[in-house]
Amino acid sequence: MRWVKWIYLGWAGLTYLLTFWIRGLDADNGTHLALLLVLASTLAFVSRRPARVPRRPYATFIAAGVLLAAVGEGCYMISKPFLPSLLITAGMPAAQMLRNYGVDLLFTLPVYVVVFTVIWRLIHRFNYARWEYILVFALGQALGDGNQTFLHAPALLLFLPYVMVNYHAMNVVPYLLIEGSLPAGRSESRWRLVAGVAAMVAVYLVGGAIIVGIARAVGLA
Repeated sequence: MRWVKWIYLGWAGLTYLLTFWIRGLDADNGTHLALLLVLASTLAFVSRRPARVPRRPYATFIAAGVLLAAVGEGCYMISKPFLPSLLITAGMPAAQMLRNYGVDLLFTLPVYVVVFTVIWRLIHRFNYARWEYILVFALGQALGDGNQTFLHAPALLLFLPYVMVNYHAMNVVPYLLIEGSLPAGRSESRWRLVAGVAAMVAVYLVGGAIIVGIARAVGLA
């Protein structure tokens, strides 16, 4: 796994350099830069935290995951919220910005609760090494959330780590907080990696279809 880790980190760094070189600091790159800063700052916080197992690992994992997902959604509001009508732009009144962000969270946070609940069940059933967790679940989230983009432009898969880093900002720290509480004797099935990716893709496909359907029904899409 060590060589996979270094290949991935190099690939991710290259995608960031290329996208910033090609497009500069546009709204999308601004979102990615903000999420990279979120990841770095939260990892720094965890690294300074005394190593201890939380009293309620499940609640800690879900709460931390949903909180960081809310931060991530906030970063996306300037570039690609789940509904284009909720985009926050320069000069927009503060009340409208808060309204758009609040509506976005109203629709997306329930899906994130499901996402992190599914991850919780998988990491309690299968024994994922730390870097397996980091790569597998971010890959599944990136493919699930960006399925239409990748289907219409498969070449963008070459920039997959550029997207995966956004999900690292949401799901790595929650895992590190509860890693020590995971039970021994979990399955080492060869299918654990496929199961993690497939589960995330399925949750995002179903969750996305539901919230877009509801948004259309109430006239937001």
